[in-house]
Amino acid sequence: MTPRVHLLALAPLLACTDLLITAVAIGGAGLFVIGGCGALLQPLRRHLSPRSLMLAALFIGGTLASCAEIALQALSHELYRMTSPFVPLLLLPCLALAADGSHGIGTGLRAGALFLLLATLLGAVRETLGHGSLFAHAQWVLGGSFDGWAGFDGLPLLTETAGALMVLGLLLAALRYRFRDESP
Repeated sequence: MTPRVHLLALAPLLACTDLLITAVAIGGAGLFVIGGCGALLQPLRRHLSPRSLMLAALFIGGTLASCAEIALQALSHELYRMTSPFVPLLLLPCLALAADGSHGIGTGLRAGALFLLLATLLGAVRETLGHGSLFAHAQWVLGGSFDGWAGFDGLPLLTETAGALMVLGLLLAALRYRFRDESP
């Protein structure tokens, strides 16, 4: 799996992770679209040329993205409004999966699961530090009686895209530090 699959998913990742509830929604849509596209492209690889495979990825990804948008709209209209401009951008990693030479069915599923994990982690950190709350708009999905947690005012910069890039950089630096090679 090439790094461009992850790089092409960066726009929806940064745009929809200011709240944990929207981060989980776009992460779930990413798992469905990217993972489903990777799984459905696998049997087609040996029967289609590379150009035809790109068209198949576009068709499959578009169908899955439309299904994800319909599911989000059925779940919560507010959640749909917040995430709908960015769900079609999940087609870009699908095209990168089609252009990638790996032939495992788990390639797309791993990319989708990584997208879900990173979106959830980024959404939790950005909402906690940026808004000073957690599950602030969870009533969109869980009902009006669910309030969430509100602790402090937060740092508004972390709710913007520049703050998302800063938090993502800090998370990646922490992961790199944690899994560094100790050999001389």
